[in-house]
Amino acid sequence: MDNKIREVLVTLPRVDSAFLDRLRRRDDRAWTELWEVFGPVLERMVTRFARRCFTPETVRDISQETLLRLAREIHRFDPGRGTRFSTWLFRIAHHVVCGEFAHRRAAKRNRGLRPGAIDPAAEPAGSLAGPPEEFERSVFRAKVYRAMRRAEERLDFLPFEIYKARILRGMRSKEIAKAVGVSEATVSRHLRKARAAVREAIREVVAEYSFLPEEREEIGKARLAAEDAAFDEALAEICAREEESRKEAGTISRTVFSLAGRRG
Repeated sequence: MDNKIREVLVTLPRVDSAFLDRLRRRDDRAWTELWEVFGPVLERMVTRFARRCFTPETVRDISQETLLRLAREIHRFDPGRGTRFSTWLFRIAHHVVCGEFAHRRAAKRNRGLRPGAIDPAAEPAGSLAGPPEEFERSVFRAKVYRAMRRAEERLDFLPFEIYKARILRGMRSKEIAKAVGVSEATVSRHLRKARAAVREAIREVVAEYSFLPEEREEIGKARLAAEDAAFDEALAEICAREEESRKEAGTISRTVFSLAGRRG
C-alpha cells in the first residue's frame, strides 16, 4: 500500500463494527473489498459531478483524493447517527469535488487556497441534500454483485455456470441440459444448490456492508426474499444492470489496486 495511505491509516482508532474495524486496522484486504463493492458506484457519481468541468486526468485525481479523504475520515463514521455508510461516502466525494471547484475559483482570484477539511457527518442539517435514490439503488446492486462473486468462489464450476446460464442468459433447463450434456434432473439439482448459495451470500454481504435496519430490508424490497422464479427474475435484472454500469468504471478500482500494491 502507498506510504501516504499507510501514514493516514496507522493513526486511525478502532470501532465496534467488524468491517469498519478492519478498515481502521489498515487491513489492505478490507480496503480492497470496500472499493470492489462501492468503488464503481462512487466513481460514476464523481464522474457525473465533475466530467463537464474537469479533464479525465482531473477526474482521476479527484477519485484518488476521495480514497485518501475516506482513509483520513473513516474513524468519524458512526452508524449510531443513523446515516447510511453509502450516504457518508457520497458526502465525502461531494465535498472533494466541491473543494476542487473552490480551489480553482480561489486560484483565479490569485489566492490559491483550498478549503479546510470538513467532517461530512458534522455538516449542518440541510447543507447537502442526500444522494439520489438511484445512487442508493446502485449501491445495493453492488452488494448483490459482490454476493454473486462470493457464491461463485464457494461453488463448484458446473453448478454456478448452470445458474448463470439461467439468470444471465435466460436459458431453460432443457436447453442447459443439452448444452452441458447432463440430464434435466441434474440441471435442476445444480440450480437449487447454486440458488441457495447465492441467497446465503446475499444475506451475508448485505449484513456485512449495511449498518442500519432499513438497509437490510432492501433484500425484501428488491424481491430477493421471494420464491425461486421471482428471485431469479429479480437477480437477473440486478446483475444485468450492474454489469452494464461497470463497463465504464475502473478509475477508482485501478487506483485502489495500485495503492494496495496490486494490479487491477
